[in-house]
Amino acid sequence: MNAILISKDLLFITKVKEVATASGARLTVAKSSEVLEQALEASPAGGVVMIDLEKTPLSLEVIHETVSKGVGRSWRVCGFFSHIHVESAQMARQYGFQEVMPRSRFVAVLPDLLSSLS
Repeated sequence: MNAILISKDLLFITKVKEVATASGARLTVAKSSEVLEQALEASPAGGVVMIDLEKTPLSLEVIHETVSKGVGRSWRVCGFFSHIHVESAQMARQYGFQEVMPRSRFVAVLPDLLSSLS
């Protein structure tokens, strides 16, 4: 299974890549809807889509529409946000994202989340 990260935060992307490498998970960083769609199609078994709700290069609507096509393949959708931007969490929930959590919690569960994919 694969992991897809949607973010434009270069430092955080580097951190997630390090955790993915250590856990043996395959990570794709999607900064465009085309890359997101290709990554979803490339993994028929599904995986996890992780969305930086404040530093996403894509609109939540585009992400929702694109990921919805692949949800039947066991895609887990996880959005994370800064604890001071609760409106980001509310928006993500409106789009039906299954898991929405503060960035600090996401960082804490990331190793287990990625280890479960390999």
